[in-house]
Amino acid sequence: MFEAHFQTFEEPESGVALTARLSAFREELARRKLTGFVIPRADQQQNEYVAPSEERLAWLTGFTGSAGLAVVLTHEAAVFVDGRYTLQATRQVDATAWRVEPLIDPSPES
Repeated sequence: MFEAHFQTFEEPESGVALTARLSAFREELARRKLTGFVIPRADQQQNEYVAPSEERLAWLTGFTGSAGLAVVLTHEAAVFVDGRYTLQATRQVDATAWRVEPLIDPSPES
């Protein structure tokens, strides 16, 4: 059957579930002797429209925008979003666990 491939505006899970997921994710990183991991919004084929079962970024962070990525390190975590989603990300992401960082293109002088 046809399945819509558009962003919904339903509020994601928040609070304890997401904090527990981040903690469990960090435990798995430590178990595998990794110091960091990048979680993209795209699926394994780099598709812009991601199936609900592939919503890794939303599952871990709570951010449901269509452009962004997260970086999880041993003691820090950040969600990088473009300018369209800065307000949405600050509203959806737990600021005690994640930093929201804008993706800014470098200026031509750089």
